[in-house]
Amino acid sequence: MRIMKKFRFYFVGKIPSKANYKKISHRRVYGEMKPFIINNPSVLSSQREAVFQFHIQKQKFGMEHFPIDKPVKVSFSFLLSGRIKQRDIDNAEKFIGDALEKAEVLKRDSLIYVKENVEKRLGLRRFDEIVIIDIELLEDEIVRQLEREIEVFEEGLLKFFEELKIEVPYADRGRCKSKDR
Repeated sequence: MRIMKKFRFYFVGKIPSKANYKKISHRRVYGEMKPFIINNPSVLSSQREAVFQFHIQKQKFGMEHFPIDKPVKVSFSFLLSGRIKQRDIDNAEKFIGDALEKAEVLKRDSLIYVKENVEKRLGLRRFDEIVIIDIELLEDEIVRQLEREIEVFEEGLLKFFEELKIEVPYADRGRCKSKDR
């Protein structure tokens, strides 16, 4: 029996809004003001802080484990103050995924094959945001299953294809027997 590696990382800080990632600035070119796009300094600052925090934690786990270059399962817990009820968790996940890649925790954020749990909890005091990230390497058999060609679609999806008049080349090879799926 092989023991799978699990890691728990924390990020304490401000996760920037995706709307603020890029900023339009202007500069003079041959006497005329021209717009150009720059990365928002506050976003860059948050990314640097996340990379710093992840690097400290990587050292405690042992640098030989990183960057992880195999598919993983992750869970995110976003602990937010009551003032941040409107936080878009999808964008916050993207920020954390990018920071994990920049910090070389993951070789690429596309190695996240399974998001097991994503939760948003309010009521945090004395901090703006805390993110708890659990990362677990997937077993080889699970990776093979996830990368295997999909040969059978569930009945509900096949009916939806028919409604949209989408022809499925191998729909006659088999239909999913389970009603739940």
